[in-house]
Amino acid sequence: MIVAPGADAHATAHPPAGAVAARMVRDVTDLAHPPERPRLAVLTFDDGPYPVETPALADVLVHLHVPADFFLIGNDATRQPEISRRLVEDGFEVGNHSLTHPEMPTLSYAGQLAEIQGGAAAVHAATDQPVALFRPPHGSFDEDTLKAASDAGETVVFWDVDPGDWRSLTADEVAALTIQQARMPAIILLHDGKDATIDALPRIVEAYRRAGFEFVTLSQLARRATIAQINDPVKVKL
Repeated sequence: MIVAPGADAHATAHPPAGAVAARMVRDVTDLAHPPERPRLAVLTFDDGPYPVETPALADVLVHLHVPADFFLIGNDATRQPEISRRLVEDGFEVGNHSLTHPEMPTLSYAGQLAEIQGGAAAVHAATDQPVALFRPPHGSFDEDTLKAASDAGETVVFWDVDPGDWRSLTADEVAALTIQQARMPAIILLHDGKDATIDALPRIVEAYRRAGFEFVTLSQLARRATIAQINDPVKVKL
């Protein structure tokens, strides 16, 4: 799911009962008669950059000819500017994962805005790239998170596929869960700093490509699919 600047923060954070019920009905209908959706997939990586794992991850993605989006923690980008720039030089998109990686809803609106603006400024300073995408740490958000992101001019990006690779999983488990949860289109949540995730990537990419998926960046996804399609993905068996 993505939430663009100007979207109704209250309705997104607190969907009315009617909207929830309608979504449940739609999900059942989609199972019986799956609507057509673009077979596009985005690999997104949270956290970092790290001095060892991030270059290793980038090397595998470059070898596989797969674009990706990296949501960098501002303070880590400041500590690793060369690696941050290398991601951009390799053709990857960079996004904002906050300045210090807090639980956003524990902060006031002003505190959340400072985290978002500070993270964006740090990533921009490290990469010399504009930063328009924000992912809240752990996916935790409230109405103030969405308002602050909108006021900062950033689109909030969540995900459709989550293998939980932040846990101590094997590469086989990461690959299997990412494949089992496939959606079209798919925004896939993975994490930087995880060797198992790096090892799982070739199998993930092969399975999605074999099923006719094309890997794109978030910016490319937004150009090739509507907001409605992105925010209402359909489960698909690979």
